[in-house]
Amino acid sequence: MSDAIEAMAHAFTGDSEAPLRTLVGPSLVMPGRLDDLMAVKVVSIVPGNPAGLVAVFASDGSPLGVVDGPTVTAIRTGAAAGLATRLLAREDARTMAMLGSGAMAFDQVEAVRAVRDIEEVLVWSRTIENAHRFAERIGGRAIADADDAVHAADVISCATPATIPLFSERSVRPGTHINAVGAFTPDMAELNPELLERAFVVVDDVEAAAAEAGDLIQAGLEPNTTMRDLISGTNPKIGEDVTVFKSVGIAAQDVAAAAMALANAERHGIGLEVV
Repeated sequence: MSDAIEAMAHAFTGDSEAPLRTLVGPSLVMPGRLDDLMAVKVVSIVPGNPAGLVAVFASDGSPLGVVDGPTVTAIRTGAAAGLATRLLAREDARTMAMLGSGAMAFDQVEAVRAVRDIEEVLVWSRTIENAHRFAERIGGRAIADADDAVHAADVISCATPATIPLFSERSVRPGTHINAVGAFTPDMAELNPELLERAFVVVDDVEAAAAEAGDLIQAGLEPNTTMRDLISGTNPKIGEDVTVFKSVGIAAQDVAAAAMALANAERHGIGLEVV
């Protein structure tokens, strides 16, 4: 995860092209370029069938390898949230609330643990059974009420397919950092407008957020800055209240993560063959 977080820092600051994702049949298609590498990700959005691939190509167009799409997506999404947490969360953050227990949740927790000394993870899910199951997996504690988990947390990660806000704005204490990665269409939202109005909001890409970040679109708000500007230090002054990383994901992240996976496989002697 530490390697993936560094790869995301490069994804946000390198020379890149990241066209908006396109729905083709039952799959989302995301082409992108980062420096001299290009990749295309195709992943299914059919419920219960998280299937897909990321194909990576060299500067001359030659294919370099293929990586499992859902795995890359979960890792790079978690790593981006970890990077945002490293840049925005308080150094003394010790409690994390994980809202959601699906495919993205494990890497969200791993990423936050990689950058902060988290002592307790509070897990909320749509059913308490799912919350208990995931909490047992990560050594956390299941919480029945999302507002209770949020109020106790220094860092909050949301990774759900929600179409209405998950918790009340009043439950969020000043100084809290929030990663919101679940809503990626205009009709989805995990955070309410009142919370976003008091927050310093960072997005992965302005164009992508304007087209896909339902939380911001429904609130009628624009972000304060981007990850590129945050990393370079050219962002506006950050307030002392709440910080939010609102991510919809961009293709440069997939290029960076898939290329890292292929390089690690080669370094560890795993045979790679393009067919």
